[in-house]
Amino acid sequence: MTDLFSSPVLRVEQPRRAPSARSQYKVYDGAGTLLASAAEQGVPMRRQAYRTFFGEGDDRRAVYVESGQGVPLLVLEKPKAARGAAGTWVSTPDGRLVGSVRMDRYRYQYVLLDAADRPAGRLEGNRLARKFRVLDGHGHHVAQVDKKWKGAATEVLTTADKYSVEIFRPLADPLRVLVAAAPIAIDLMLYEGKDFPVPS
Repeated sequence: MTDLFSSPVLRVEQPRRAPSARSQYKVYDGAGTLLASAAEQGVPMRRQAYRTFFGEGDDRRAVYVESGQGVPLLVLEKPKAARGAAGTWVSTPDGRLVGSVRMDRYRYQYVLLDAADRPAGRLEGNRLARKFRVLDGHGHHVAQVDKKWKGAATEVLTTADKYSVEIFRPLADPLRVLVAAAPIAIDLMLYEGKDFPVPS
């Protein structure tokens, strides 16, 4: 198990850049040690420019997560938007499905599903989709995922988002992996299109 899946505190940050161009993230532990990097790969400059100027937040995205030493860990895929609930699928580098994070009835509620589409937990957010209680399959509050408000200019004009994850007790797979992946999954579904969020 890598530190990404064992650290009780995670900080997920994006570099400041033009919105929508190319999804990138850095994941740190509570002491600021780099645990993982995540980014889309092979996105042509033309596609990045198109996303930036035309706000193509519905575009398909595949983010590859590597450890701080460059070892592949996960792949997060958000399909091109279609009718029905939004979702992000989480797989191992060899293509084995771990599970998915799928929007439930509202943009602030998500269900965490295992590879067989069975519920493993839930994300219960506030109405601004910034503070999420993570519940296990029995309804226990086992972790917390929060998105930090960075100010109107930063939020709307760049992608400098910051998330915190606090895990209150050891979690079994696939819930532990899905909780670690949740900030990136939420960001892909809600914020890469930059839809003018408001502070909590």
